[in-house]
Amino acid sequence: MSDFIIDLFIATTSSLISSGFFTPIENCPTTIFQNNEQKNLSHLFRGIFTNTVKYIPHQALAFAFKDAYSQVLFTKANYYQNLKNLFLGSLAGVSTMLVIYPYEFVIQRTKYLQKIAKRFDISWRDCTFQIFKNDGIFGFYKGLSSCISQIMIFRGLQFGMYDNTKEIIQALPFIGQLFWVQVLTFVSHIISFPFFKIMMIMKADSLNFNHKPVRYKNFIHCSNQILKTQKFVYLFQGSSQRFLLATKDAVTLILYYNIQQYFKREQSLKN
Repeated sequence: MSDFIIDLFIATTSSLISSGFFTPIENCPTTIFQNNEQKNLSHLFRGIFTNTVKYIPHQALAFAFKDAYSQVLFTKANYYQNLKNLFLGSLAGVSTMLVIYPYEFVIQRTKYLQKIAKRFDISWRDCTFQIFKNDGIFGFYKGLSSCISQIMIFRGLQFGMYDNTKEIIQALPFIGQLFWVQVLTFVSHIISFPFFKIMMIMKADSLNFNHKPVRYKNFIHCSNQILKTQKFVYLFQGSSQRFLLATKDAVTLILYYNIQQYFKREQSLKN
């Protein structure tokens, strides 16, 4: 348990540094196109707290779960090592989503009721009580299936490919490590992007933004309907915009494992 807490702290620190560094970069396009009198440094740091709060839980829990599972599961199994690394990454992503999804569902539902249904008097506490009263604990996990597939593929590929090439990465200098991990992370984002796009379509449909009945029964039904009306390439449109996010995720990953190695060295010296 103490190792999990330490890993969680290291991942939180890494996510905080990465998010704090990249938020001004993400704000650059909007700042450039604003009027001259509005251009100042404060606009570059706008939303840095909100972005960091959203970013940290996903990263911190994923890294902590992944290392916790790697210590508990398959510790003595050396066969099928590559597949094991992919599985551990997917398992960490799913575990993270199981913890975070109820909170995100309540927040999104509250925003929907406030903006679309004009329920300005409702708060997230009221929304939480209503969901629990109507559907019980499982009501907080509506639409979870559409998120599971995307996070399984992304985390499985990101963590799996990193662990499968760890010996190569550790032999590189820091810049080389960052470049290699960025490539791995960007590829993971590209491959998982169609599932992310379907997830967003299903979320919009389940929240009933257009005041119409829910069109998609499940993930497979939604995928089939999209492919009937759109080309397969449609699912990858916009994936190139994930490059900056992939860079931020890569920096977080590199920082996490470098800081973790430093902690391990310090502990070994004390012992």
